[in-house]
Amino acid sequence: MTAYADSTDDLQTEAFQTAIDDCSESGGGTVTVPSGTYTVGTVHLRSNVTLYLEAGAVVSPAKDEAEYTDKFIGPDNERIFFLAEDVENVTIAGEGEFDGLGTEFMRMDTPIQGHSNESASHPLISNGPHEARQGDAYLSRTKGTDGWPVAKPDFRPGPMFRFNNCTNVRIRDVTIRDMPAWTLSFHGTEEVDIRGVDILNHLLIPNCDGIALGDTKNVHISDCTIQSCDDSITFGARPDEPVTCEGIVVTNCTLRSSACAIKFGSGTDDTIRDCLFQNIVVQESNRGLGIQHRDSGVVENVLFTDIVVNSNMLPGPWWGKGEPIYVTSVPRDDDTDLGGIRNVRFSNIVARSENGALVYGSEGSDIETVEFDNVRIELTGSEHADEVGGNFDLQPSSVVTPIFANDIAGVHVENARDVTMRDVTVEWDDSGDLPDYYRSGLACEDVDGLLVDGFVGRQAHRDDDAAAISLVDTTDITVRNSRATEGTETFLSLSNTDGERLFVNNDLIDAADAGDVESFERSGNALPR
Repeated sequence: MTAYADSTDDLQTEAFQTAIDDCSESGGGTVTVPSGTYTVGTVHLRSNVTLYLEAGAVVSPAKDEAEYTDKFIGPDNERIFFLAEDVENVTIAGEGEFDGLGTEFMRMDTPIQGHSNESASHPLISNGPHEARQGDAYLSRTKGTDGWPVAKPDFRPGPMFRFNNCTNVRIRDVTIRDMPAWTLSFHGTEEVDIRGVDILNHLLIPNCDGIALGDTKNVHISDCTIQSCDDSITFGARPDEPVTCEGIVVTNCTLRSSACAIKFGSGTDDTIRDCLFQNIVVQESNRGLGIQHRDSGVVENVLFTDIVVNSNMLPGPWWGKGEPIYVTSVPRDDDTDLGGIRNVRFSNIVARSENGALVYGSEGSDIETVEFDNVRIELTGSEHADEVGGNFDLQPSSVVTPIFANDIAGVHVENARDVTMRDVTVEWDDSGDLPDYYRSGLACEDVDGLLVDGFVGRQAHRDDDAAAISLVDTTDITVRNSRATEGTETFLSLSNTDGERLFVNNDLIDAADAGDVESFERSGNALPR
């Protein structure tokens, strides 16, 4: 059956719903939305129905809260735009667009509220008094609030497209723009295909994640462009859902985010596993590739490959400090029985960033088998370094300090085991714009089992006392086939380490000093001249 969702009324919710219901009750088919402008409240999608937007069709949400379902979903009691529950074989497709009118709903001239220079007072510093390098000046409004997230209104719709406990969902070719809250949200759903979709949200509207997958299985996302203030693609899992989040494939996408382009978490109460990300470009994002583990579940068997990342520091209270790669495991609160992260690989990654990559576990965390393979990170200064730089950002957690000052390495690994750094290159901007807190090329602390094979790089600043590779409280170490680049002072620094195994076939000709290599079995090294 083919039906047409068309009406001359100011509000077309009833026309859409009637066409969808009639189509489903007749055995299924396509509901076509002709060229034109349409305004609807909550619309329920049904089994075996394709909602097809013809070229020139624009569908927008109603401004009146009374036009929406009684169900409250979001943290601010948002209500759903398009809802599918317990249905199968449902499709949204076409050449038309959904315009969420986000810039009309939000308070675009008002930055997000909160006292900026008091401990734990800002709503996006979710926990604890911070220990930022900037002290009381951290998140100060004295320099203005350009680039800060905007304030929320009393009402906004969202999630805009919600799929609960569905099977066989397809989203194809449509353009989705200016959403005021979550865009495509899936929970307890299996077999999802999203292809050729453009999600073009405003970069200062909070909570407008592009695609959010919770407890969802067998998902294919391809050939999409996603721009969002919050995470472009995010994954979560909860213990009360029947389906873990697994079998996720994302390919051939271009992403941009003021939060994290690809993020696991914040909800990690159950297993998230078997995920592949390939052929992706991350443009001008706050964070690039992130695993934000905070709960009792396990994140495992994840591969990021063939990805270009450009990440930048943003001013204001954003989660993230420009990390191209971010893997952290810290407890959310005092009641958390923290799970673990294992078998995560970053392969063939080229990044240009204003911060280093971070792999960080709190004391007692379980991060194991993390591999960087053919990863190149070029680090530059940032115009916002004085405002927010030189800090580790572990939001959200009420157990550890969420923001604290720390030296920044090209790659920093802390509290992990069985870590491999293979063919990792760190290159520093020599223009003189790098802050003093940039230090080593590779820094490891409390790492049990470290293989460095083919590292190329040096410390951040020429004539600095930081080593190219700094290892603290690290055990079972092999360093081989690595090269000190021109300007290296000390290549390797050890502090309270154990189990130094091999230091072989390393080219240290351009270093002033090999460093702490005497405790290794050594052969084939080209030593400093």
